Amino acid sequence: MCGLGLEAAAADEASALGFAVAGVEVGGVHLGGDTREALRANLSLAIPTRVLERVARFEARDFATLERRVRALDWSRFGRGFAPRAACHASRLHHTGAIEERLGRWLPAGETALLARFDRDVCTLSVDTSGERLHKRGWRVETGPAPLRETLAAGLLRLAGWAPGEALYDPMCGSGTLLIEAACAAQGLRPGRLRAFDCEARLEHGLRARVLERPTPIIPTTIVGSDRAKPAIEAAKRNAERAGVEAALTLSVLEAAHAQAPAAQGLLVCNLPYDRRAAGAAHAAERLRRALDGPFAAWRAAVLTPDPRIAAQLDRGVTAVHAVDNGGLRVEWTVLSARS
Repeated sequence: MCGLGLEAAAADEASALGFAVAGVEVGGVHLGGDTREALRANLSLAIPTRVLERVARFEARDFATLERRVRALDWSRFGRGFAPRAACHASRLHHTGAIEERLGRWLPAGETALLARFDRDVCTLSVDTSGERLHKRGWRVETGPAPLRETLAAGLLRLAGWAPGEALYDPMCGSGTLLIEAACAAQGLRPGRLRAFDCEARLEHGLRARVLERPTPIIPTTIVGSDRAKPAIEAAKRNAERAGVEAALTLSVLEAAHAQAPAAQGLLVCNLPYDRRAAGAAHAAERLRRALDGPFAAWRAAVLTPDPRIAAQLDRGVTAVHAVDNGGLRVEWTVLSARS
């Protein structure tokens, strides 16, 4: 599973890391493999919100058929009991509470999430291998007034075409999520290295360590961030330290309009004010425009905002616009070209 608008980025990331991509659908990517691959996905992929392991897919138009198909499955390989959750669309079985109650009656109770998705009378049963959502990496303890989830930040960077080796600057970095995600990628640090996953309990001892010990490249990358608010920068530094990348990036208290480019070319990223912070959007966009007109003229840029008029004020050529979901709010990630 992944955030809306991040499907292509998630598929691209999985393919680059050697996973067998079997298909893409709204809100998710299908990968080949077993529970071992599910653990590797949890540890290695930065964009998904959960990794689900499919149990079965079949047509069920009534509870009798559903019960027969569910009882015929081998559930022993999943070890523990289940906590059913249902979602229905255009199906005769449409009452989610009734479906969850019956699944709970037919299967042993436990903490492992079992997802039953009904779409046009086709039931897909999947077991959650992740546990907590994957944006909970273990290092972001402190957030600012407009935090991005780590999974969204990783997806935005890939949608912007950024990769380790290209200089990155965030002039309104807040608690540093975009920068820290980038620094972890540049340092070859797996996103799930600091936490555990539900599927580990049913896998052989030592598999996690074997996945983590596989070498990943460290790519020297200039990563710099600033923010006008000193508390935000202090929080970003502490988050970076918890992530183990404090030495891989530079953070300072600075107005965006006074930022200086740390390299001749690169990507400038910015989560501009919106929603509850909308009152400051115009001023923030003006400060960003000054930076892009000055020391960052030769840099590409990518800005996150729900209002395309704000991105238009930056007076740059638009190379891509990606609609994504941020905390239930539909926003646009607009990628801008460097000045010619």
